Amino acid sequence: MSQSFMSRNFISRNFISQCRAFRRNFLRLAILVAVAGGTHPLSAQMLEIPGGKWWKRPRVVEMLQLTSDQQERMEEIFSKNRRAFIDLKADVERRQLDVEELITKKDSDPKKVSAAIDSLDQSRLRLGKARTMTIIEMKGILSNDQWQLVLDRSDEWRREREEGMRGREEGMRESDEGKRGRFRGMPGGGRRRGRM
Repeated sequence: MSQSFMSRNFISRNFISQCRAFRRNFLRLAILVAVAGGTHPLSAQMLEIPGGKWWKRPRVVEMLQLTSDQQERMEEIFSKNRRAFIDLKADVERRQLDVEELITKKDSDPKKVSAAIDSLDQSRLRLGKARTMTIIEMKGILSNDQWQLVLDRSDEWRREREEGMRGREEGMRESDEGKRGRFRGMPGGGRRRGRM
């Protein structure tokens, strides 16, 4: 075989591989858009608080001037609801997987896809309601001034969360590009000779 035939053959295999990767990524994006539904109406109405045990974070404790008694009471509320949150999150993930599996099938029944999306939305609503009710319960522990500080900082916490999500996405993209482009510029579109 001639060198030019081998190069063309490898380039066409590489091109096909890239097309398949593009199709997979496009499908993942379509699934994310379908599952996320763009912007979820509930998330636009939700009060934004820091994730996790925010009442233990030194910056938040200092800002709100939380007492140790308030922190303990919030910990009790969190502990009481923790198992329910785990179950609700797992239900959302299961239903999300159901939708993804239905969407990726070539001949999915649109009625089944629609029903799965409705189930996913209901599951998300149950999780959102549980979170909101927990926040309301914690609100009862805070003074009016402390609660007003939470309300005032809500937009800032939302921006921090969104920036953190963008940073993680960019980091994942850079990691993927680094893996693919490690040998870019070498003959064969980035693969080492002798390796497949």
